[in-house]
Amino acid sequence: MLKKSALGWPKIAGLGIALVVAGQFSGWNFGLAAGGWLNMLIATLLMALLCGGLALCVAELSTALPSAGGVFVYAQSAFGPFVGYLVGIACALALTIGTGAAATFICAYTESMFGFGGWPVKIALFAVIVGIHLRGVGEAMGLTFIAGVIAVAALLTFGVAMAPHVELSNLLTLPANVATPVSLGGIFACVPFAIWLFITVEQTGSAAEEASNPGRTMPWGILAAIGTLLVTALVVLVCAPGAGGVELVGSAGDPLYAAMSSNSAFGEGSWLAKVIGCGGVFGLIATFFSLVYAASRQLFAMARDGLFPQWLGKTGKRGTPYPGLLLIGVVGLPLSAVDPATVMLAVVLLLNVCYLFIFGAYLRIKRSQPDLPRPFSLIGGRLVAWLGLALTLVVIAACFQLDLMMLIALGVTFALCLFNFLLRTRRSPAIEVPDHA
Repeated sequence: MLKKSALGWPKIAGLGIALVVAGQFSGWNFGLAAGGWLNMLIATLLMALLCGGLALCVAELSTALPSAGGVFVYAQSAFGPFVGYLVGIACALALTIGTGAAATFICAYTESMFGFGGWPVKIALFAVIVGIHLRGVGEAMGLTFIAGVIAVAALLTFGVAMAPHVELSNLLTLPANVATPVSLGGIFACVPFAIWLFITVEQTGSAAEEASNPGRTMPWGILAAIGTLLVTALVVLVCAPGAGGVELVGSAGDPLYAAMSSNSAFGEGSWLAKVIGCGGVFGLIATFFSLVYAASRQLFAMARDGLFPQWLGKTGKRGTPYPGLLLIGVVGLPLSAVDPATVMLAVVLLLNVCYLFIFGAYLRIKRSQPDLPRPFSLIGGRLVAWLGLALTLVVIAACFQLDLMMLIALGVTFALCLFNFLLRTRRSPAIEVPDHA
């Protein structure tokens, strides 16, 4: 059994921020190279609408159906075991491979600032973070909350320090591959990277089963996370390219540090740039913690419901799903060798396939279960969900600029997972939607 009432709303907010905040230190900036700054700004605002609306829909669902399975349980409740299984697989896979990208970005910062990185750092990261999770959810989320606070403070400090160096000409300079400042094609190219500023905040729903008074703590925590992330996203989007230039920032593995240490800002060897860079490492570590948390709970919930091998549904003496945690390390570490832009696009594609079903589940549960107790109800929820569905389809279409080999790898993985589902339902045809409330 998972530990109940272990998380209050500040830790829920910390989880939501930590899940996303690494994307504000690295990854988003590739959108500048793809479409330029104005296109990236428009794409960012659209993705804030998408992810904010999704998180609020999940907040309502998480209080009505609190479960460690999160989005998997909502899809299963609305559309049955098969769709729930597909969503759970896509979500768990996205979160697990996302740990590889997080490790790569951490190494980019440590190499720029301190001259060391590579496999020793990656192995140490997986060993320490998975080890802390094995000790217990309270310890893991407590450290995640602290790391998230440090990361947010670093982002705000970055904004204050860089604001005097921002120049409009830097923002409006177009990359060589971009013909016009604003275009539908440019916005489309930026979308998969703009969503990186907010993506996975909806995974906060996986904490509902371990939250104290989820009807109050879940919506408050999610709202606090969304508000914080919107502010910090706009800070980095304006200040990094505004001071360092679109070309420099758009190609950097450590964009904030690159912007601060550029000649147009504080220059090489700046102590303040190193402080902000350290904040970036904390932010990336916070996201690493949160990805491991959410992925392990997804695997645990699916195994508990008979959709994965039973050994993945076991918990240790401290109430942590240790087999799932160890599996994440085994899968995530090798994937840190893959180009991070490729991993990012794969994560975005997988999660947005989930988003289609989450919005659909929200609409269906709203219609088919109107009497379901909802401690939190989203005003205008149906309109938010329909708008989210439309934006999600745009993101999915934009992700097909993904590397062909990664698309093949995802296809093979899904084929194996479908075989697993068919095998398990044949052995136990009465797999039903469980009640974890």
